[in-house]
Amino acid sequence: MKRLLTLALLVTNSYSISAQTENPNKETLKKKYENSDIDKEIRKKMQSDIQYPDSIVLAPLHFINTFIPLDTANLDFQRFSVDVEIKTKIPKGYNFYISPFNGSFNGIPFYGGIQTSSDGRPVKGGKERKIGRGGIFSRWMERDTAALKGEGYYASSDGEGDFISVRNKLKWDKGTYRLTLYKSGEVKGKPLPAGYKSKDLMFAWGEYEHSWVTMSVQDLQTGKKVIIGSMAFPGKKLSISPYNIIFLEQYGAVINFAKEKPKAANSAINYKDLPVVKLDIKNILMNGKPIIPAKVTTLVNRTHHPEQSKIAMPIPILSKDAYDAKTGVLSYEAGEFQSWK
Repeated sequence: MKRLLTLALLVTNSYSISAQTENPNKETLKKKYENSDIDKEIRKKMQSDIQYPDSIVLAPLHFINTFIPLDTANLDFQRFSVDVEIKTKIPKGYNFYISPFNGSFNGIPFYGGIQTSSDGRPVKGGKERKIGRGGIFSRWMERDTAALKGEGYYASSDGEGDFISVRNKLKWDKGTYRLTLYKSGEVKGKPLPAGYKSKDLMFAWGEYEHSWVTMSVQDLQTGKKVIIGSMAFPGKKLSISPYNIIFLEQYGAVINFAKEKPKAANSAINYKDLPVVKLDIKNILMNGKPIIPAKVTTLVNRTHHPEQSKIAMPIPILSKDAYDAKTGVLSYEAGEFQSWK
């Protein structure tokens, strides 16, 4: 007989950002990924034999993924920044993630952004806890917490593939914020092998030279800056991926399209009650130089829960987007029903 777990349990477990686990040894981790990758590991974690009603969208859901081409040939990464202008207030209790940083350094994936509901373990010691609104900066293919630095909170988990992460409290809402990633130091070690591939650099802390990358968020209205924390990436010179991805995500609750709330779902929000979030992302700078591509590509609903394929209902479009190729400004509106396709 199939296990009929509650949707609330699924939501909690499948998107617990921290989900702290003990750190396995490097050889075990390397062996794990000999015939696997991050996507496969996420699917393993999220798969279940739960039966779902055909009226919901599981969490998490990316309303949009925007792919921004970067001219990274021979680029020696130093600094990457974007300005995020949030034009609407985001209500308390709504789980929303604005992530303008998604790429890789020397083939090691990372992401970063601001969330309405974050969590983590205090760097100074203590149990995992909710921290409310905050900033987050994560990298994959490392579990050694010596490869992170911060004054706030951290995570080390296999909940979304093996990753480590820094987080910090951040008061943010309607307003304009500058999010920045910048190289902030180096760690001695062996030079990276010639012709390396990304798998050669997995779980490489303590073996190869590394560079520290720090994330900060500045409120452009008050000037106040908060350091989210720092992550170490293999290599003295950092090459960044040729595309950066921006995403807007709803997490922590299923979106319901039926008149009645699903019986098994404690955490559900009717699509008519979704807050509408409007924002612009602009002033994108790489090493101090503006990035204004002639064209960007935005996909809707591209990233969603792996088990959404079990649900017959198509995912409706719940967002609008626009790009001004003259100014480089990306405009988004997420949370309002647009169409079924």
